[in-house]
Amino acid sequence: MAGLVGIAALGRLLSRRSAPVAVTEPAPAADPAEELRRRLAAQRTGDDDPPAEGSEPYGETLEERRARIHEQAQRAIDAMREPGA
Repeated sequence: MAGLVGIAALGRLLSRRSAPVAVTEPAPAADPAEELRRRLAAQRTGDDDPPAEGSEPYGETLEERRARIHEQAQRAIDAMREPGA
């Protein structure tokens, strides 16, 4: 009895192997560099979503941003130096 079950399973396995398999071409992968270029261009033109509340506006220059960040860092350093803080 076990031999018949084994032969039936083998026959089923072999019949599945001989069935033709449809070969499909993989979808062309999106170029990650092109996607990044598109996102950067949209960001430069302001086509992206508006900045979230609490974030800086798009018009801030690099020097203004550096000065602001430097000031925040200096305040944090001063706060850490205060005794009892």
